[in-house]
Amino acid sequence: MKKIFTYLWLLYSVLFFTQELRAQKKVSYLFTINGTLARNTNYGEYDYYTGEQDKAIFAVGAFFLRSGLNIPLNKTFTTGINIGLDYHSESQVLAIPYFLNLEITISELDDDRFFIRGGLGKLLKISEAFEKGNYATAGIGYHIATDTSRKYILSLDFHQKQIDGFARGKLNSLSIGFGVLFF
Repeated sequence: MKKIFTYLWLLYSVLFFTQELRAQKKVSYLFTINGTLARNTNYGEYDYYTGEQDKAIFAVGAFFLRSGLNIPLNKTFTTGINIGLDYHSESQVLAIPYFLNLEITISELDDDRFFIRGGLGKLLKISEAFEKGNYATAGIGYHIATDTSRKYILSLDFHQKQIDGFARGKLNSLSIGFGVLFF
């Protein structure tokens, strides 16, 4: 019972804190979709579903969804807490990374920002289908301001998953991402 009460109190505190900061326009919600390209192993083969030869040289090798809260510390630094869902089709790896990240603004023009970021976290194992291990990310990106209460994000990110019991030890990937930042 103590654990349940502690978790509920922690959840309430986080929600109250983020609502308080949100009212002051100091916290934002982030959602991104990233994808990696891999060599199409079926290139040149006949595809029975489409009835023609597969002419795509590249295929989507991995797909990442990210969601998180960003809190600006000052004009240069922004920190955040994120959770995601990663699927690597070639290696059949499914993972849920949760991590803290830090963004450093390199250049700012009007409301647009060019930044670098890095993050460290863990892989959450909620069932046998999901992997357990460590997670690290680094990347560069660009926030594109709009007239509304959101910004668009373009990014290039490096992801490293150190998976327990994985044959190759680490799974590295480079992804291109698109996201939306809501204020």
